Amino acid sequence: MSVHNIMEEQVASRVNELYDQVTEKISAWVSCDCQNCRLDTINYVLNRIQPHYVVSGRGVTHNTSLLKDSQLSADIDKLAIEGMRLVNAAKRPYHTSNIKRGNDTPSCLFVFPTFVGNVFDGQTFEPVTNATILLLLNGSQANMMDVTWPNPSNTFASTEGSFTFWAEPEKSEKPGITKNFTFTIDVTAPDYQETSYSLTLPVTSRMTERALLDSTYSVKLKDLFLFKNGIKNDQEV
Repeated sequence: MSVHNIMEEQVASRVNELYDQVTEKISAWVSCDCQNCRLDTINYVLNRIQPHYVVSGRGVTHNTSLLKDSQLSADIDKLAIEGMRLVNAAKRPYHTSNIKRGNDTPSCLFVFPTFVGNVFDGQTFEPVTNATILLLLNGSQANMMDVTWPNPSNTFASTEGSFTFWAEPEKSEKPGITKNFTFTIDVTAPDYQETSYSLTLPVTSRMTERALLDSTYSVKLKDLFLFKNGIKNDQEV
C-alpha cells in the first residue's frame, strides 16, 4: 500500500494542456516548452495548492467531486500561467538537457545519501552568498545523479547559504558489501579564505533500481564558516 497525492496527475495534465495551447499560438511570453520547464511549472503549482492523498481506489472515488470542482480548476489554471511566466523568465541552465541518466533496471549499487550543508560568515554568522562548493569523492570531483544536481554548486541569497549534493551511485559486485567512501567539501568565495571539510561514510551495497530521491536518506553536514581574507580563524589549530 502506498500514499498518493491525486493532485499530481490533475496538475500535470492541466499544465501540459496549457503549454500545448500556448505554443500552438506561438505566444511571445513562452519561448520554451521543454520537459524540464514543464516539470518546473508543475512543481510550482503543486507547492501552492492543498494536496489530497489517497491509498486506494475507494479514495479516488471519494475525491471525484473534488477533481471536478470549478474553483480548484480555476486556481490550478491561475497558478499554472503564473508558473509558466516565472519559469520562462528564469530558465535553469540545463532546462533543455535530458535529466534521466542510465536505466531503471535493478542492479547492485552503493547508493549515496543526499548531502545538505550551509556556509556562514565566521564573524557575523550571516549566510555567505556567491560561494562555490565542490564535492570530491575519494579525491576526484564527484559525478552527480543528474544535471539537476550541479557540482560545483553555488549559494544564493534566496537559499540563505545552503547547498545540496547527490552523488551518482557506484556499482558493486554483490549486495551486502560495506565500503568506506571519503567525501571532501571545498568551499571558496570572493574575499574569503578557502576552507574544506572531509568525512568518511560507510555505505552498504544493495539491489535497487536507479535511486529515487528519498529525503529521509540524507546527511546534514556541519555548518561551514568562512573568514574574510586577512582575518584569523581562532578555531584553527
